[in-house]
Order: sequence, then structure tokens, then C-alpha cells
Amino acid sequence: MSSPGATVIDVAEAFVAMPNARAFPVAEGGRTVGMIYRDVIETALRAGRTTQIVRDLMVPDPLIVQASTGVEDTIDALLADPARGHQSFAVVEDGVHLGIADLRGLLGKLLVSQVPDVGPVDDDERIAEAVAEEFQRLMRSAESEFRGQVHGLLAMTDRLSRQHLGPDAQAQVQSIKATGETLLRLADDALDMLQARKGQLELKPHAQLLRELADEVQDRWSTRAAESGVGLLISYDGDPDLSAMVDSSRLMQVFDNLIDNALRYTRQGSVEVSLRARTEGELVMLEGRVRDTGPGLAAAKLARIFDPEGPEGEGGSLPLSLTRGIVLSMKGSVRAESNVGQGMTIVFDMMAKLAEAVPVAAQGRQVSGAPHILVVDDNATNRMVAEALCEMFDCTSETAEDGVEAVEAARSGRFDLVLMDIKMPRMDGIAATKAIRALPGAPGAIPIVALTANVDPEDARGYLAVGMCSVVEKPIKPDRLLQAINMALAGGAGDTVQVVAA
Repeated sequence: MSSPGATVIDVAEAFVAMPNARAFPVAEGGRTVGMIYRDVIETALRAGRTTQIVRDLMVPDPLIVQASTGVEDTIDALLADPARGHQSFAVVEDGVHLGIADLRGLLGKLLVSQVPDVGPVDDDERIAEAVAEEFQRLMRSAESEFRGQVHGLLAMTDRLSRQHLGPDAQAQVQSIKATGETLLRLADDALDMLQARKGQLELKPHAQLLRELADEVQDRWSTRAAESGVGLLISYDGDPDLSAMVDSSRLMQVFDNLIDNALRYTRQGSVEVSLRARTEGELVMLEGRVRDTGPGLAAAKLARIFDPEGPEGEGGSLPLSLTRGIVLSMKGSVRAESNVGQGMTIVFDMMAKLAEAVPVAAQGRQVSGAPHILVVDDNATNRMVAEALCEMFDCTSETAEDGVEAVEAARSGRFDLVLMDIKMPRMDGIAATKAIRALPGAPGAIPIVALTANVDPEDARGYLAVGMCSVVEKPIKPDRLLQAINMALAGGAGDTVQVVAA
């Protein structure tokens, strides 16, 4: 245990005496007020700051856990608070300090308790795997509700942005929208990083018009760059009609992460983004570049830019580490280069299969014929999101809150398509679809698209077997819903079916 007034050299001697200690508690007046870490002391020593006091270097207000708290409850508490998850914590009983512990040690104990014959666990890889599994469990349990709420927020801001608002109100709406989009990206990055570390990052290649991908980058980032006072130049170099089999969502993640990083460190000047595409036989060579005029990094620090443990402000970050994971999953490569003069450039390249031209219906943001759509969902936020998307596609819509209302609405014959939730009270989506299919005449043949958070292949086959024509995964992505609507209206019930997953 240390005191706030102790010097770096004093604490360093204590760490030498206890070579296995990662941290010491800092106490004042009989109360634990901070935690001082070995790596912080070692850094101060290397910098020659031997007389600096602990108060300047400690992590204040550390987590304090009662000795009677169960191991699993403590792990859940640590993992539920990312700011605490990497810290050591003090263990006390009746106000008396007993020692310190950390997440790594607790997971080791948990593994031993679950598999009694495993012996002491010091394997960092197994413990890292346990951390990943715990994070995944927690994220999965909260993900659906979290995403639904954020998508509802974005749907409402989209509606507001199209109203006659003053400049100040529009700016506030755009700020809310940007915050919501950032929250979704952070959630995506956290989950994807866990998959990337296991080599299990899922890719869903599809025919993508590359010029449109560059246009979408422009649409997503122009406002943010303008607000930061930095010029944003985006270019596409390639055949305007060239399409490739790529996972456009993953490529957009790469651009999002690189542009966000560039804007964070560029205070003035510009950020230049380019996508270059060249065909070689049946392949398309893709090269993306994001160049900034920020402070840049020394060569030694550039080598660590994709390391998630890299120091803040020196390039290392979770988004950049994830970017590397995505590019490697696509069999590509990524590198960072210092610019001549100022700033740096991050370059990624990869090969993709040449695709046939993207159908015109999938390129637009509208549904031909302006159909009237019935939105069926028991959740008000989900209904609002679906209605906002229908409005975006120039469709009209009405809503129903469960399967019973859906069947009665479909019986009227005034709808061209139904967007059907699966899990609902009174009558679920499957039962409602069966009832609609039993209706005589045109109402019984109306195309029905399933909206569900569960797109397990076996479940999806069940939805299609009862008469739905496609399945769209929640949270709904506009392009996926547009594709499903166009496909359903073109084919109608009973024709070719497809799962359209985000």
C-alpha cells in the first residue's frame, strides 16, 4: 500500500520487492483513494521523474469490492463498465483492506471453478477467450434493445430534418443524428473486434456499384468535416459502371474508421479520401486511401498504429485495429505511411470478383409504383423506424400492432405489401401470415416480408414455408429493406425467396 505523497522511487522499490504485483492501492486517512500501476511507475522512471509523487500518477477513486461478493457477480460488474474493466480493484472486509485483484485473475479462478481438474490458469490466451465470451454474452443481451432505441432516434431525427426548421434547430438535429450514428459504430466495432480476434468475422459479399460506395462516403462525412472546419475531398477513380462482389457494409466500416481517425487529429487543412478500382480479367483491384494533414507520427509509432494497445494520441486504437482485421478478412493488406511535409496516409488494397451490373431497382432509393405498405409490429419504436423508411422510399404506409389487426387490415385489400414482425402478442407473425394466405382472392396473395432479429437459417426457412417471400434482419438497414421490398413486389408470393440479412 502506498500514500499519495510517496515518490516514484519509493513505489518502484516496493514493486521490486513484490515482482508479481501489477498495482498497489493508495490510501489516505484509512481510506483507499487511488490505484498506482507498475507500468506507470516504470514509465516515470524511464523519463527520470523519480521525485514525482503518486497523487499525480494514480487512478483516483478505484473500484472497491466487498470480500463477500461472488466471483461471477464481480466479473459481471467489471465487464458491464468498460471504464473499470481493465483496472485493478481493492478488496475490503469490514472497512479493512485485504488486497487487490483484477479481471484477469478473477477469470482464471472462474475457469478453475468451472473445470475442477484444469489446475491453475496462467494461460493468457484462454483468459482472453473467456473475456471475449463474457463480453459477447453481455453485448448480445443488450444489443437488440439498444439498437432498436438508437434506430428509433435516427428515424425521428430523419423526419425532423425534413421539416421547416431554423438553422439552429437543424444543426441540433444533425448533431443528434451524428451522435446516434457514432453509438451504432461503437457497438459494431466492439462486437466485430471480438469476432476478428477469433478469425470469425462474418462477410456478406454482394454486387456493389463502386461509384455509389464512394458517393455514400461523401454523404456520410461531408457534414461532420464541415463542422470540424476541415476540408474533405472524396474521389472515385474507375469505371462509373463497375461493380464488384464485396461486403459494402464492411468496406464502409473501414472508411468510417479511417476518416474518423483522420478528422480527430487534423485541426486544419484537409482530409483526402479516394477509392481506385481497376479490372484484371475477372477480378477487380481495389485501393482505398485516406490522407490527412495532421501532426503525423514518427516511424516507430507508425508501426504501432494498428495495435489496440497503442497509446492514445499515438495512433493506436480499437477502430484502427478492427480496420486491419476487416481488411485481412477480405484477404487484403493495410499500411500507414508518413506524408512528405505533414500528416500521414493509410492505404488498404484488396481483390474482389467482378460482378454483373447492379440492377437499377437496387441502385435507387425509391420503390417503383409508390406502393401502400402495412407495417405490423407491437413495438412503437420499430413501427416508427419502418414508417420512416417507407417514407424515405416514397411509399405510403399504415400500421398494425399485432397479427389480429394485420389480418383484418389485409382483408380490406388496400395494401400492396406487408412488413410483418414475428414475435407479437395475441397473434404472432407466422400465425398472421397463415391467416392472410387463407384469405380469398388478391388479399390472400399479398407479398409479406418478415422483419425479425432472428435470421437463423432454420427459422428463416420456416418463415418462408408459411408464405412469406423474404426475411429482413433487425435492426433494419435501409438498403436491405429496399432490396427486399423491390424483390417482393417484382416476384409476388410463391416466387423465388431470399433472406436479406444486414
